[in-house]
Amino acid sequence: MTGTDWDWARRSELTDLLRACRARVRRPVNPGGRHGGLRQEDAADLSGLSLRRYGALERGEFTPTPGIADQVAAALRMADAERSALHVLATGQDPPRLADHTAAVRPGGVSSALRDLIDGMAYPAALTDETWTMLHYNKAMNAWSGGWYDDADRADRHVILYLFSALAEDRLPDVHAIRRAGMAALRYQYTRNLATPEFAPLITRLTAASPEAAALWKLHEVAFPAHEYPVRLRHAGPGVADAQALCLPVSPRLWLHTAVLPPNIQPLPF
Repeated sequence: MTGTDWDWARRSELTDLLRACRARVRRPVNPGGRHGGLRQEDAADLSGLSLRRYGALERGEFTPTPGIADQVAAALRMADAERSALHVLATGQDPPRLADHTAAVRPGGVSSALRDLIDGMAYPAALTDETWTMLHYNKAMNAWSGGWYDDADRADRHVILYLFSALAEDRLPDVHAIRRAGMAALRYQYTRNLATPEFAPLITRLTAASPEAAALWKLHEVAFPAHEYPVRLRHAGPGVADAQALCLPVSPRLWLHTAVLPPNIQPLPF
């Protein structure tokens, strides 16, 4: 992605984020009590900015101080992840979670020690890049997905693409809730890695292949990737089993994904 393309993507993402947050905040707009999303004038007033200055910010033409970014985040009642995304897109940094683009990891770049660690884990485990495309996964991860990762082309071996597959829908009773949470977390990854060239074709492929994915992407929900969260999966033994999914950053551009089943539930055979 060229510098011009990156800046266009940054401005577009910033505009979409601010508009989505404005539309979500409801307030009376006439004496009769009808409610609607905030207008730019409302957002500017609540943020302590002139309409001209706020409009420039929403178009990506004004770089605010961190303090002004926080004023806007508070005015639009942004969640923590949305506030972080606003700082990254508008100021280039997020004080609580600084971006580090020095540790690039691409397919084939995972060390043999990390590969051996993943292969030796009894439960499903995988390493991904910052776009959450699989770099390496063990046999248990492939078995847990019903063989989906082995069957998929290398470019399609992606955590979120799997969630929108028919196999995931069959195996995950709460798949629609997991898809929504996954898309919000992927959106956060996207805002922090706009310069990563693999992201644009990934989003295009994901939203073109699934109307549900396209609708969720348009919601513009942004969330920190959950480090640990409960999931339920259909299992040959108990029928439906509760498990814990883990999503841990090894480095800014390398992630560990795994699932832990209860002690009384054996991993799926492989």
